[in-house]
Amino acid sequence: MDVEFLRYQFSDGYTGVISKQRFKVGIRHVQILYMFVGAIVIGLVRGSIGVAVLALNDEDRRHDTYLEIHNWDKRIQGAVMSSFFFGYAVMLVPADLLLRKIGGKIVCTAIFVVNGALCVAMPTIVNKGGWVAASNAQLFMGMAHSCFSTVYETLIERWLPPNERNTYSHFIYGGIQLGIIIGLPISGLLSQTRLGWEFIYYALAMATLSMAVVIGTLTASSFEGHQAMGDGEKEFIRDAMTLYKKKKLIRPFRSILECKKFWAVTVAHSASNALFIFYLIFVPVFLETLNVSLKDATFYTMMSFLTMWLVYLTTSPTVEWVAGSEIVNYIMSTTCLRKIINTLGALGIIIGLSILPNLTQERTNVAVIVLIAILGLLGFQLTGFLSNYQDMTENYSGTLIMLSSTISGFVGAVIPFLFSFFLYTEPIHLSQWKAAFYILAAYYMGCNAVYVLFASNKRQPWDGNSGRKTGHYNHSYSYGMGKLHDDMMKDILWKRTALIFQNV
Repeated sequence: MDVEFLRYQFSDGYTGVISKQRFKVGIRHVQILYMFVGAIVIGLVRGSIGVAVLALNDEDRRHDTYLEIHNWDKRIQGAVMSSFFFGYAVMLVPADLLLRKIGGKIVCTAIFVVNGALCVAMPTIVNKGGWVAASNAQLFMGMAHSCFSTVYETLIERWLPPNERNTYSHFIYGGIQLGIIIGLPISGLLSQTRLGWEFIYYALAMATLSMAVVIGTLTASSFEGHQAMGDGEKEFIRDAMTLYKKKKLIRPFRSILECKKFWAVTVAHSASNALFIFYLIFVPVFLETLNVSLKDATFYTMMSFLTMWLVYLTTSPTVEWVAGSEIVNYIMSTTCLRKIINTLGALGIIIGLSILPNLTQERTNVAVIVLIAILGLLGFQLTGFLSNYQDMTENYSGTLIMLSSTISGFVGAVIPFLFSFFLYTEPIHLSQWKAAFYILAAYYMGCNAVYVLFASNKRQPWDGNSGRKTGHYNHSYSYGMGKLHDDMMKDILWKRTALIFQNV
């Protein structure tokens, strides 16, 4: 979930050449706009679910005649919020295997309908069915969310010519993170209204059901099926797609899961997802411990996610430029550079997590700064370990990120339930936060150690599997350019060193 807004960077193998045709604006860009708004709505739901659960247990609204406030302890709250993330993790692989064949506007519309129906029914589900019914509803909502990226990838492939996919996918998937950023403060504001936590769900229901109507009536599953698209634009896309076709590959799931290098990167990914979900669920609660109102706590949490997004967008191009620099490659391997970046980010995060529980209510401003800095460091860290997926394979980077997201999704789903055992009293004391923060810091330290010891950017042997017994690699047009292996880098370094000594 932490890297879903980056899914555009990872794609299984394609063959072809980049289209040189002139850029044209058309109906496909209207489709992109609808998809972008839909991604924002999905982000709104994700950013609001944790705040809604906190609000329905808000003791300050206990005597409000307009609301039914529940007395769920922290363990029950953790179980309810974990259900969403378990649903998300459990459906990632089935969605990837099935929905690529049938994905389209009907499936996309169904995702918004399911979310809208559950949101509009959630106040009744909570008030009449209790926390068990709420957990089941959250589970189904998470399962619907896990289908979103796969369906969007299918729509992008059917709508956009190859030379536009990466650019507009970046724009579309960025809507998810933008939705989370917007959803946090808005849900905090809505929790203070007369209808309180119920208004959060009703607002989400209006947004998702409205988006379902827009997708179902104004879009199409492919450019061929859109009645408003002219023949000129259809021919433009059709001609571009003839230059770019997906390879018929048999994905080597067993070889990937047996690869130590894959697990090393996945372990680092699981740590980042655990931190991401911890922020989404527990940071507003931690700030409330420091006497910050729920409305202000959601705003400060929003600033953390905004910082993470901006740091990644600014540092990622720089890191990739540095990784491709001949001077840097002369000094160190790409693997070493990735590990340095990941270690610097992880070290800063570990220090920040160790500092936070020792801050008192008189140092709330310092705590907010540290919280924002930690997630900013996570944005920097994403430029490190995530790039290993593209280094290891040119054909299956999409499969790697899907499997890694599934595994890290299960780890993240445990976070709300596990940490609720440390934060079970009301009010929560800073001593209890120490246990939670120190456990998260220790897990982060262990995951970074595994990554540093075992990760590599070497192309893996299973990357050449195209479903036929061939001895060569199949190269993707998107990400195969300029990738050098560690062995090649060492070879180049030794040759240059030998030339230097010869000249001396």
